[in-house]
Amino acid sequence: MLKSTVAKDKKKGSGRPWRENIEAIAVSVIVIVLFKYFVLEAYKIPTGSMQPTLMGWDDGKGGGVFDRVVVDKLSYRFRDPRRWEIAVFRYPLDTAKNFIKRLVGMPGEHLKIENGDLWTRQSEAEAWVILRRPQRLQDVHFKHLETQGAWRQKGTWTEGEDGLVAEGPGSARFPRTRSAVVDRYTDGYQGDLIHAVKPKPGGSGRNKVGDLRVETNVSASSECTQVRLELLDGPYTYALEIPGPAAEDGSSAQVQVSDAKGQWGQDKLSLDSPLSLGGDELRIQFQNLDDLVEVRVDGELLFSLEVPPVARHQMSHSGVQLITRGGGARFDELTISRDIYYTDDQKVTSWKIPDDCYVALGDNTQDSSDGRDWTLLGYKLDDGRELWGNQRSRENPLFAPGEVGGSKVFFRDHLGEQHVFMQDRALPLPPKPMSFVPRNLVRGRAIAVVWPAWSSSYGLSRFQWCR
Repeated sequence: MLKSTVAKDKKKGSGRPWRENIEAIAVSVIVIVLFKYFVLEAYKIPTGSMQPTLMGWDDGKGGGVFDRVVVDKLSYRFRDPRRWEIAVFRYPLDTAKNFIKRLVGMPGEHLKIENGDLWTRQSEAEAWVILRRPQRLQDVHFKHLETQGAWRQKGTWTEGEDGLVAEGPGSARFPRTRSAVVDRYTDGYQGDLIHAVKPKPGGSGRNKVGDLRVETNVSASSECTQVRLELLDGPYTYALEIPGPAAEDGSSAQVQVSDAKGQWGQDKLSLDSPLSLGGDELRIQFQNLDDLVEVRVDGELLFSLEVPPVARHQMSHSGVQLITRGGGARFDELTISRDIYYTDDQKVTSWKIPDDCYVALGDNTQDSSDGRDWTLLGYKLDDGRELWGNQRSRENPLFAPGEVGGSKVFFRDHLGEQHVFMQDRALPLPPKPMSFVPRNLVRGRAIAVVWPAWSSSYGLSRFQWCR
């Protein structure tokens, strides 16, 4: 009797590891599914609408660069999305698909694109106000320009891989061969992508850009009396003047502004703290962005001035000019950048946003399917039903000609369901814009690019936080 009981206990105990393993696997699967559904999920960037911030580029040869981002799906369960966040949402015209864009328009406000910038107001009774981005986003949207060999020089200058050296008094102006900086499609791309990525036909370099940044380490020779950096913005010029080692006693750094007629004002605006080139080199950041001129030295904001907007017809020229007086100077780690230029040649560029909706735009403004051109196409069938779906050339709808009773129509509606009907049994409805992303379709915010960490084919690192 005792032996039988022991044998049964051994047999019973020998089966427990299998059951425990199955239970552990089941619990793990449930936890993973819940974690993916409610907390974090990996997402592959499918298209180039957010380039170069997020890459979804197909080289047409079976390769390319496709970022994988981690999406935070938990935060939006406790708070609403915020302006400038990169959000993943269900595509309003086909909710079976996920899109990723930057949220630029908030619920209940008016929004418009004008002269490459975004403007907002709360009601028609208010004046339009330009939208200004935080510093972290400015660094993302400023696109580094290729400046090698692109300086128009007066005097003796030496151009290195990362800067310019003035051997004596002189000037250097960028760009050399054009009157203005333009919105080239490949501006801002990293590594070899700048030569590999091809622009959309007819969409590159059509707009003159006045929102520029010059950043450099400046040091002056003992004979130099002044170093001057100029930002050219249509009829206006903004000049940062920094005394050199040979400057007269009492000289101070200042910003000088020309008026719309090109006349320099008599009043010069002093910086908030003393600044000169008598000692070590200075890290200078001088920019004109969203009608705000700013000067930063070694990362500290020393000057800020609101300036007039420049309309497109006023943008005769733009660029950067470096001037040395009395002697030479070095401009090391020199970069010139331009701001993103929001194009306004799409179907819709002004919105009154409903209370529970957002406007989302792609950072690749020249080649992004977003709230500027989303359009719903509709059909009324002979049974009285109305079908609405995404209007995409050569994608939706599709037609099979030659059928009895006309062409057969293959139409995907806004829920992602496929419908097939004869063309002569459906009445086309007038297309209507569908520019907004409803709150209930927003799934989460992108927080980091986690793959590929390094692309050896194009010499660039992609691991980064999403800003």
